[in-house]
Amino acid sequence: MVGQKDIIKKGFTFLKKLMLLLLAGVAFYMVCGVLFSLIPTHPPQQNCLPQNEIFITSNGVHLDIILPVENVSHDLLEKLEILPGTKYISFGWGDKNFYIHTPEWSDLTFPVAFQALFLKSSTAMHVTCLPDLFPGWKKITVCNGQLSELNLYIKNSFKTDRYKNLLKMEFEGYNRYDAFYEGKGSFSLFRTCNVWVNTALKRTKVKTAVWSPFDFGVLYHIKSSS
Repeated sequence: MVGQKDIIKKGFTFLKKLMLLLLAGVAFYMVCGVLFSLIPTHPPQQNCLPQNEIFITSNGVHLDIILPVENVSHDLLEKLEILPGTKYISFGWGDKNFYIHTPEWSDLTFPVAFQALFLKSSTAMHVTCLPDLFPGWKKITVCNGQLSELNLYIKNSFKTDRYKNLLKMEFEGYNRYDAFYEGKGSFSLFRTCNVWVNTALKRTKVKTAVWSPFDFGVLYHIKSSS
């Protein structure tokens, strides 16, 4: 018969192998994330005048796309609640539960992080009204066609009802300048908020990373192409 000590020993061996497997998975993810972040895309040359400004900003971890109000498509703009004096609008996509329960990084808890990364979860669009240009934003100039593609990508990231109305969440937001709407898609290790921004730049035919779950991968290519 298998003794109690043997059972405990096998249990510890199993846990050790499981921990090593998890660590190997994390290491592989990090290496792939950095590697693919450094490899650039090669969008086709645009035969047009790049006269429209868009911006990418980071809070140190999470990227947002910022557009001047006049560069937001009319059909999207009329569905948003825009404050008087707004000159720029910031768009972010991410895990809904994470947005609600983590207004500051100091509020992050293990259950929230685990659910966002490893479990299928609903998403939200974070919209912020901004009165002025802020330092640190990365500027990109695009053509009219590129701007239209970007607007379409952002608009299609909002979940709508059968009448094409945006679904505003009851969550009040972090301050009086922002609002949250139901988003499309699921957040995961492979489709993070930064991947959403990276994909937006790909669709817009702007040089960016092949794939980047981290903010620095996107910012690196904006800097090197400016």
